[in-house]
Amino acid sequence: MTIIHGFELLRVKDVPELNTKAFFYRHVKTGAELLSLKNEDENKVFGITFRTPPPDSTGVPHILEHSVLCGSRKYPVKEPFVELLKGSLQTFLNAMTYPDKTCYPVASQNLADFYNLTDVYLDAVFHPRLTPFILQQEGWHYELDKDTDPLIVKGVVFNEMKGAYSSPDTLINEYSLRSLFPDNPYRLDSGGDPRHIPDLTFERFVNFHSKYYHPSNAKIFFYGDDDTERSLAIVDGYISEYDRLDTDSWIKLQKPFKGPKRIIRSYASSREGDGARKGMITLNWLLPETCRTELNLAMNLLVHILLGMPGSPLRKALIESGLGEDLVGAGLESDLRQMFFSIGLKGIDINNADAIRDLIMNTLKSLYKNGIDPKAINAALNTV
Repeated sequence: MTIIHGFELLRVKDVPELNTKAFFYRHVKTGAELLSLKNEDENKVFGITFRTPPPDSTGVPHILEHSVLCGSRKYPVKEPFVELLKGSLQTFLNAMTYPDKTCYPVASQNLADFYNLTDVYLDAVFHPRLTPFILQQEGWHYELDKDTDPLIVKGVVFNEMKGAYSSPDTLINEYSLRSLFPDNPYRLDSGGDPRHIPDLTFERFVNFHSKYYHPSNAKIFFYGDDDTERSLAIVDGYISEYDRLDTDSWIKLQKPFKGPKRIIRSYASSREGDGARKGMITLNWLLPETCRTELNLAMNLLVHILLGMPGSPLRKALIESGLGEDLVGAGLESDLRQMFFSIGLKGIDINNADAIRDLIMNTLKSLYKNGIDPKAINAALNTV
């Protein structure tokens, strides 16, 4: 067994189509998994990801993503993220919250800059300055302009999500996701529902970090022409101080429904001049696991055929029906444990909802019965 800076090498595999050799490691002490993709690409990439299933809709994963980039043990400045954007040679620098994970990727073509970015991010995620003030700033706090005014809630994430929840397109995508996963954390909003964000306490905030921002719950990767031994040494320098932790962060599979479900939700809108009530509709299908790679590829091809081109049959049927103003829905979602497909129309007369449902189903049935044009399949293959 090969041990390099606390990591045992478990597998090596050539990936010829990417001109890459993949090395898969596991940290002996903590169980952290690390994938090193070695090639001649000078644009070096580092990323660390934690599974962060939300316990509720207070947005704690999203608020924590903002908060860990507000200074750390080694870099106790107010906004190291902003300082890096100003002075680093980075080619990519960001952080993203998903419904089930939080990702911290960075990239640079300069080796010294790359390792500095890596060090800043590792210190940020493992040793952030989590104070009540940081939660108030990034999450939520009360403000009072005059002593006669009511208290109002503000905060970076609160304001961001308040804006998101004012968008009908965002709402229908959120409702579509929740409707398909009533039995696992995808039914909750990891970004934060403005109605529930003020329920987040500092204690729950800190406990969430302690539970999920742990090496045993981390997936780490390096890509490019970096120095593997140095990369492993930097990571080991941060995670070797931890012991292995059994973290329950796995997303359980959603069981299929016994039959179709119809869900109606409301959102703020104005009536048209003729008094008609405008709405939106999506049809949503729960699909198998994302990790089934051949099926995943087939689904991506199929969705491109159905929607991805101006003459795509499902796109054409919906647009030319005159029943709505434009397409709505996430299309194929393949970033979660299970894929799902969502499509519909916005700007509809809500009395036409059944007609739109029938149009979508009849179009799909016709394609199933009569087949798909081989030219469309070839075009999708060439594009994807």
